[in-house]
Amino acid sequence: MLLGLPMALVDLVFLLWAGLMSAPGLIWPALRRSSTGMVRYRACALVRWERRRLVRWCGAEPGRDNDGRRAVRYLAARAPIGLLGGLVVLVGIWYGVSFLLVYLYVPPGSPLEGTQGWAVQADPDDARTVAYMIALTGIGLIGLYATALFTFAQVAVERWLLRQLLGPSAIEVLERRVTQLSVSRAEMVKAVNDERRRIERDLHDGIQQRLVALGMLLGRVRRGTDPDNAQELLRQAHEESQQALTDLREVAWRVYPSALDDLGLAEVLAALAERSEVPVRLRYLLEERLVPSVEAVVYFVVFEAVTNAVKHSGASSVGVHVGRVGEEIVVMVRDDGCGGADPAGRGLSGLAGRVAALDGEFVLSSPEGGPTELRVMLPCA
Repeated sequence: MLLGLPMALVDLVFLLWAGLMSAPGLIWPALRRSSTGMVRYRACALVRWERRRLVRWCGAEPGRDNDGRRAVRYLAARAPIGLLGGLVVLVGIWYGVSFLLVYLYVPPGSPLEGTQGWAVQADPDDARTVAYMIALTGIGLIGLYATALFTFAQVAVERWLLRQLLGPSAIEVLERRVTQLSVSRAEMVKAVNDERRRIERDLHDGIQQRLVALGMLLGRVRRGTDPDNAQELLRQAHEESQQALTDLREVAWRVYPSALDDLGLAEVLAALAERSEVPVRLRYLLEERLVPSVEAVVYFVVFEAVTNAVKHSGASSVGVHVGRVGEEIVVMVRDDGCGGADPAGRGLSGLAGRVAALDGEFVLSSPEGGPTELRVMLPCA
């Protein structure tokens, strides 16, 4: 408010000048037409200063497509409100300081004149002293409350004016939405392509190699003549087949866990926590089932975060929280590892693309030395 008071005075001077420049009969018509562009240009310059103040101190973000007409309308509405608000704050400060001085110093003509020079050092047994100080304290608190209440209300009015008169227009809102959808679509395509490459790599380097080893072991059994050696080779072949099945199951769960359709998200996350190599503390606070697309994204977020904690961070424990705040699903995964997670990595960037495809928010905090905290917010539908 104090910063806005001199700006309100400047705005009033500008509006008077703009009115004189636009008034018919005071200046030549040709000069008035040429001055219109100058008025709008100066109005936009003043609005930029106002926007800096409001964005920094009030947290209000206006639109980018503000022309001169909108700027002039905003200044005309804001100038008297800013002037009134700044004056009220100044009066409130003067009010409080004056009562503080009266509280400490007994002025001439007061009921306590002649007793003590300072009210706080007056006789506490004197009823007049006690009543006088209680009255001053009550009045001061009332004035403080009224000033604070008006200040908060004034900030709310300033923010409302900025949104209504300088907020993003319908065209800008549509442009922002189209840009957001284009970015989310590109991120989703990139995430799908990265996931395909990851699945192909897992199949080629994991399952395919185990199947080749299994075939070689069975071939040695067919060609061999020693029964004891054949039994040992069959045992190794059985172990390879079991490991190949485990790897194939892991790859299938990375594509899409079919248990989500049958058991639900809570049971799948509980199974994931049980299979983890490090202890996972799971807090699942949702009572209703989510739509399949949201459930899939929540599962992949938890799966990737837990996998990274086990493989890369050296964490000894992982905490998973899944809850709801209003109309959004909140997923938080925190581990006590060494930190340093790269959000541009293939796994995390793929998760960010999945979250962006659902108009969600993806926030990663992983300083060197840890801990690592991943927070994802998704719309319920």
